[in-house]
Amino acid sequence: MNKTLICIKDLDVAYQDVVALVGINLDIYENDFIGIIGPNASGKSTLLKSILGLVEPINGSISFLSCTDPSARSINIGYVPQVRKIDRNFPALVQDVVSMGRYRQIGYLHNVKGNDENVREALIAVGMWRFRNRPIGHLSGGQQQKVYIARALSANPSILLLDEPTAALDFRIQQSIMDLIYTLHKEKQLSVMLVTHNLEFLKKYTTRVLCLDKKIIWQGFPSDPKLDIVIQQIFYQP
Repeated sequence: MNKTLICIKDLDVAYQDVVALVGINLDIYENDFIGIIGPNASGKSTLLKSILGLVEPINGSISFLSCTDPSARSINIGYVPQVRKIDRNFPALVQDVVSMGRYRQIGYLHNVKGNDENVREALIAVGMWRFRNRPIGHLSGGQQQKVYIARALSANPSILLLDEPTAALDFRIQQSIMDLIYTLHKEKQLSVMLVTHNLEFLKKYTTRVLCLDKKIIWQGFPSDPKLDIVIQQIFYQP
């Protein structure tokens, strides 16, 4: 049995009077690759933000290796949020964007050089090192997404959280991004939590599937025939 990295117990989250998550109990293990699906406003993004410590729960706890301090937990987690393609005139260079992933470890007042070894290794890992001095706005959508993944990798995390990383990309680029994530999962022994609407990717890449609708309505293996029944209930029944 792989070691438990993150333990979530009885987690409730609300935004003012709107309930986002109820009674979430979940263990995330070493080398996990968890796919998360659910209808719109089902709490998928909120779950990732709660794990990272960006959202404060109203009940329950989240611990990383038994530590419940959100700031300590976040250092061990790489996060790729939902993003849209950056405007071409945005001035930041690729290496500068990736270096932002180091700030939680070294502090915001320290200057991370573009040749920082962690930044270099992260860019090499995603195949973007040769673009390090290019403005990020000059890259394609798929290349930009690889830069965001490199930013998350630059902190040498144990877990990678990705919120719909293939959204708004064409299918060929989506496949390329998913192949990259799977390679990082295997080669770096990263645990992965992936929010996606692509059911094909769920079955091809993940080791576990979590179906959310403010609470966990099902979890199991992607090969389990029950998954198809749950998907029908979530997405196709009136």
